[in-house]
Amino acid sequence: MNLTTGLFAEKKMRLWRYLMVLMSPVFVSLVVAAEEQNKATEKVKPFLTVKLVDEAGKPVVGAQTGMVVIVNGYDPNQGANWTFGHFELKSDAKGLIRFRDPGKYRGMVYARHAGRGLVAVKRTDLIEDKQSPLVLTMYPECHVTWQIKSSQLTRIGKEPVEVRGFCGSDDLICVWCSETGSTLHFYLPPGKYRLVAAGETICPIEKNIEIRAGETKHDAGTADASAKKWILLEGKPAPEIVDIQEWKNGPVKLSQLRGKVVILEFWGWWCGPCVLSGIPELFKLREQYSQEELAIVGIHTPYGEDDEVNSVKELDARLAKVQKEIWKGKQLDFPVALTRFQKLPYTPEGEPIANAKMNVEYGINSFPSTIVIDRQGNIFGNLKLWKQSDRDKLKQLIKAK
Repeated sequence: MNLTTGLFAEKKMRLWRYLMVLMSPVFVSLVVAAEEQNKATEKVKPFLTVKLVDEAGKPVVGAQTGMVVIVNGYDPNQGANWTFGHFELKSDAKGLIRFRDPGKYRGMVYARHAGRGLVAVKRTDLIEDKQSPLVLTMYPECHVTWQIKSSQLTRIGKEPVEVRGFCGSDDLICVWCSETGSTLHFYLPPGKYRLVAAGETICPIEKNIEIRAGETKHDAGTADASAKKWILLEGKPAPEIVDIQEWKNGPVKLSQLRGKVVILEFWGWWCGPCVLSGIPELFKLREQYSQEELAIVGIHTPYGEDDEVNSVKELDARLAKVQKEIWKGKQLDFPVALTRFQKLPYTPEGEPIANAKMNVEYGINSFPSTIVIDRQGNIFGNLKLWKQSDRDKLKQLIKAK
């Protein structure tokens, strides 16, 4: 199994969803609760104990591990700005790390000692007979770089924006890279890995690499990523809404909405950022602007076969708790299209990793995504409504008659 079918398979998609939550502003609100839970689990018996040793077999003291390692900056002189966030654990004087909270265990142990330049990567959930402690050897790390470009974007005078990447080992993510520009940085021990890059304006692209013993630097080359369809369609007519199972508060056609500014909100009941912040932002917009000024249409999208909803009744049932506890009783009072689940490629030569035809039509692979259409029916852009600058853009677009 490769990571095209592994990382993007249904079970792995749930990890990808977690990472989207991790990188969203909503995640910040979870920090306090996480810290309190850390204190509560200190007295819990560990379900997994790992001993980290160097190549000489001596314990590695002060190595770090966590739920997901994030490389969120890079300086040529200072190196990587990286963190395990609020789920970090450290090896003790014997090199031991004790895992007590199953909710923070992903089946993958990525450990790093930045001072000594040592790294260990091991998928441990597949080991049937785990010795305790489970001994993992840390090896000198290899600094992997992978540059991402897009000739399609260059031809229209643009460059990739917010390029993010992750590295997979044995079909599970071990390193996440963000905010390092168009070059991604990973720190890995010898082994075989799959690199994946995606971004706000580019489609996902993947590459296999192998790091050999003794390598300290590995140039993974330059990848040419396809541009997302929505950015290639800016200023052009928005594709019509297609392949819908059922409508809530609909149906509606984009052609019927000419003369209004339109928001197409790509979201799903399964998506934490969507229900915690995306939909509430739409509630605020509905209170601020009339339906004659601004039309809102939800495009409900599954991120796996289990996430598909076949009817409005099923969608309402899925959202009942959210509506009561998060939306404070507010209901979806705008049209919502329930898309049909089917595996499709984003590009003719690509792998079938999109899960609905509407995702392909607009090039959507992150949620929520807010596509704005102007009064003439042309795509204005993909806005992030939690950004003041993007809300200002929407306001100016609505004001312009």
